[in-house]
Amino acid sequence: MKKFFSIVLSFVMLLSVFAISPLDVFAKESGDFEYSIFDGTAEILSYNGTETALSVPDALDGYAVTGIGENAFKKSTLKSLVLPDTVKYISESAFAYCKNLETVNLGNSLESIGDTAFYDCESLNSSIRFPSSLKTIGDSAFENCWDMSYAVIPENVEEIGYCAFGFYYELDSENNKYYDYKRSDFRILGYENSPAQEYSLKQGVDFYSLDTGASAQTADGMDFFINSIGEAEVISYFGTSRTPSIPSNINSYPVKYIGRLSFFGTDIKSVTIPSSVVEIGEWAFESCDYLAQVSIPPTVKFINRGAFGYYYEDGVDYSYINFKVCGAKKSSAETYARANEFIFEDIYTTVISLEKSSATLYVKDNTKIKASIKNPSGKTTYTSENKKIATVNSSGKVVALKAGKTKITVTNNGVKKTFTVTVKNPKLNKTTLKIKRGKTFKLKITGKVGKATFTSNNKKIVRVNTGGKVKGIAVGKANVVVKTNGLKLKCKVVVKK
Repeated sequence: MKKFFSIVLSFVMLLSVFAISPLDVFAKESGDFEYSIFDGTAEILSYNGTETALSVPDALDGYAVTGIGENAFKKSTLKSLVLPDTVKYISESAFAYCKNLETVNLGNSLESIGDTAFYDCESLNSSIRFPSSLKTIGDSAFENCWDMSYAVIPENVEEIGYCAFGFYYELDSENNKYYDYKRSDFRILGYENSPAQEYSLKQGVDFYSLDTGASAQTADGMDFFINSIGEAEVISYFGTSRTPSIPSNINSYPVKYIGRLSFFGTDIKSVTIPSSVVEIGEWAFESCDYLAQVSIPPTVKFINRGAFGYYYEDGVDYSYINFKVCGAKKSSAETYARANEFIFEDIYTTVISLEKSSATLYVKDNTKIKASIKNPSGKTTYTSENKKIATVNSSGKVVALKAGKTKITVTNNGVKKTFTVTVKNPKLNKTTLKIKRGKTFKLKITGKVGKATFTSNNKKIVRVNTGGKVKGIAVGKANVVVKTNGLKLKCKVVVKK
């Protein structure tokens, strides 16, 4: 009994030495949270809820939440998380193995992120932003975060731990040991002569300077780096579309560059590259196994090594068989395709093909120019060299007006093709006719358009019906006038005994 009281007395004395209330020692519950109290504030020990989108409260039972404890949310099913501004620290492995966690808002008072705090949060993307209050980031804090392609490090951060960003942990089958491997597609965005730059240099991670007013933005499932002169570069793609369209601008900043390894290993089937882009970085689309061809606008002036048509395997870059590059002739696209022995298809040079290059028409007749346009741009126009001979409308319908020859020019995107039109007058099979009295002859018109009328200027000598049948009535001479195609044709008729 004495021994028991001695132990109790020692425990009470210990509490008084460290000024810890008995309440601080034991875990408490508040809703789905389990927490402990230290120095009058709460540290979350665990979360037992099922929410996938969670906003952590700033207080539990009146105690301000200032910390997230070790393993507190480990392996949870969270997809999005918002921490209150009261939180000052995140402990070791607090959110480790939260494989569904995509977005995190850290709050504005956070000072430290512990070792492996977000380890293996493979869905966590680059939209996470670190507050200016942050001082330390622990070892492997964001290792194995595959959808996170860059991190913006505030100027006040004093320490970044080993493999905190841009690394993954994997078994080496030869040695049967786990090792940390650097990701070649990760970027650190930070300030020069800072721990962020020092980390990048030591760990071999790409570094983008923020000293000149540059920034990072996220939109359309893509991360962008905005440089000091207001030009945007795509630095990663984390979207779900298999046919993404790269925007021509992001929040008014023109998208000029597609960054190195920015689409590496994604399952896209096609990609739309805007005409604002001038350069495509090394291995930008490497290991995109479903991307069989790409269309590159002629505005792209530089295509760097392995940008398209390659995959990476066992430390070696291989080219895809039958990969196709579509672009303009004499462009960087054609140069890249030829240099890498890929199929090249010209999709920008406009080619006009005509079913026929000429036609012969009679006055008042018409025809339609049948033109096929490969790689058209804008409207196709038709113009007549001589509108008195033939006219043409906007759809290529040609109307013959007067005997002669003219050219119709078909134009699209500055490319021209000519169509020659020869116009003839209609004619009779006889312009002079001798027949015996009582006999008949059928006048025929070549090139008749529409109806024709036949009249005799002397019906006592020659008669003609509506079908052009001429009959000699009496010995003498007469003229048969034929009106057709808007013209008058004449046949001189001599009637004999």
